[in-house]
Amino acid sequence: MTYSEWFSQYLSLYKRKISDKTRESYLRLAQLVAPIIGAKPLEAITPDDIQAALVAVEVQAGSRQAQLAFTLMHAVFRRAVRSKHLRENPVEAVDKPEHEGKQGRAIEGANWQRLAPIISGDVAFALMAFGGLRRGETLALRRADVDFSAGVLHVCRQRVRVGGQLVTAPPKSAAGIRDVPISPELEPILREAVRFLLPNALIVPIAPETLAHKWRNAQRKAGIAEPYRLHDLRHTYATRLVLAGVNIRVLQYAIGHASYQLTMQTYTHIGASAAKSELSRVYASLH
Repeated sequence: MTYSEWFSQYLSLYKRKISDKTRESYLRLAQLVAPIIGAKPLEAITPDDIQAALVAVEVQAGSRQAQLAFTLMHAVFRRAVRSKHLRENPVEAVDKPEHEGKQGRAIEGANWQRLAPIISGDVAFALMAFGGLRRGETLALRRADVDFSAGVLHVCRQRVRVGGQLVTAPPKSAAGIRDVPISPELEPILREAVRFLLPNALIVPIAPETLAHKWRNAQRKAGIAEPYRLHDLRHTYATRLVLAGVNIRVLQYAIGHASYQLTMQTYTHIGASAAKSELSRVYASLH
């Protein structure tokens, strides 16, 4: 059995419940490694082949995609070992590629002072910064999903592009389906935004790229020298909660992460000014 044949079987047997967007991402990575290992029998694939495949992905798609390809191939070959198609996983002998892309940043200090009024003036930005929603979750939220009496947002879908088409799909994982408490910062913004909406109406009825463009323009007008990614609004939500002492398991639920480790690694970036403030408080308590 070749790698491509086993990969197709792997998706159909073991990854039936992944989202369309994730499936499309997996297939794209499989296409990138196919010229190197696709036609090779599983037992003939060596660690050098894996390394060559990762280099091909990095050259064509960047270091972040090479990391994802490593993780995917590791899982595919691990399943092959468990299914008795292989004795050893060749990916085990290969180092995971380093990602040289930008790390997420929490908005803080003077930049927060500049951007906070802009965030509060746009319900989409506010849902991400004060509710921790992903972009796709923000764009899929409907009036009926907002329950002011219970004080929660019912997050149960996302709007994303798949194959160039804007579609409504389930969240990235089962953990993405959650009830997010409406924060005091978010509530008045949300009440104003939904005041005249019908139950099934989208709260933010725009395309993903339009929202990203709005965020870039807002930062330019605010004079932000090093612009933040749209996703950094979510980083900011999570980091503010961490600094406030929220239990990391609670944070994991609030932002819809499937694993505790992912929450720890991804959304707890502490900026310089926040670190200085926290350390100053600790130092003072030591005297």
